[in-house]
Amino acid sequence: MSLILLAAISLGPGCHKSKQSDPCDGVVSEGMPTQAALILMDGQTGENILSAKNIDATTISITTEPADLPLEKGMIVKEAASPLNGALMFHIADTKKGAFKYKVTIPNVGSTTLSYINKEEKTNNPCNPLYINVADPVIEDHQFTLTRTVSRLVFKVTM
Repeated sequence: MSLILLAAISLGPGCHKSKQSDPCDGVVSEGMPTQAALILMDGQTGENILSAKNIDATTISITTEPADLPLEKGMIVKEAASPLNGALMFHIADTKKGAFKYKVTIPNVGSTTLSYINKEEKTNNPCNPLYINVADPVIEDHQFTLTRTVSRLVFKVTM
């Protein structure tokens, strides 16, 4: 009797069906957060406003719509050799769909508003079947040019 019990116990685990492994288990499908870079140019002199006026990034306010987005603080790039020297850099929302706005106010200079729409798009990736595309980025209130890379929007704005 004890031999039968011992055989049943040792063979029991062998009868369980094995689970199919999830090919997406442990796969990280997140990309780099999207950054906005605003290079603010003086329409009269052609100078980079943030560099020429020696603006302190802590005096710049960035307000968002919708208001439930995290408060953003920007930084000013201060690397002479960088093509982004004098640019105000900050992260923008890129994880949920909808319309978004960021109003950037600079004391003694003025303000500008960045807006865009996040669109949910399908992929052929079974581990990440949907992604958010930052679409139609514009500066609403000034002339601008836009250069776009994978995770960065660079606006050259004439004020």
